Amino acid sequence: MPGKTPAKKKPPKVVVDGKPPRKVGLPTQLAAIQTRYRSALLDAADLPYAEQGDRIRSALATLLAEKAALGVTDGEDAAEGE
Repeated sequence: MPGKTPAKKKPPKVVVDGKPPRKVGLPTQLAAIQTRYRSALLDAADLPYAEQGDRIRSALATLLAEKAALGVTDGEDAAEGE
């Protein structure tokens, strides 16, 4: 068919890696923080006794800092669940 022109090829779709993260609620964020804290404590339990204190203090400081960044005061998250 000499009268037809070849069909144009569509450019491939570009996958955007810079998608904004999904929005999650405060309880979900608190659960993720507590899960990281719990796993840090379990990891510290495998260490010698002398090294456990630093790891536990570090994990607790991280937990409190992340909760403060969310604007949650200590004990406020327990009141939400009731």
